[in-house]
Amino acid sequence: MQLIDTKVSHDSGNLKVEFIGEGGEVVLVQTSDNPFLGEEAAIDHAKAMMVQLTAFEMADDRPSRDTGASSKDGLDGDDPLAETDSLLPEKTTH
Repeated sequence: MQLIDTKVSHDSGNLKVEFIGEGGEVVLVQTSDNPFLGEEAAIDHAKAMMVQLTAFEMADDRPSRDTGASSKDGLDGDDPLAETDSLLPEKTTH
């Protein structure tokens, strides 16, 4: 995802940070609002939360998503995108 914009908002006691990609992708990080957290600090906090989430996904105590099968592209079963359908038009290749 190529990041093109970041928006910070405070809504009903929640702090929302939206990371917007060039293809229309949006990653939203929402936490309890902290009125003393400035915009740059809110963005840094949201980035840190995503890093922690990534580390959590790699932990051994999570349920396994391994299907034991390999995709046609040779990706192993641990790849969460290996079994997803493409959203590209039929004549477009990845």
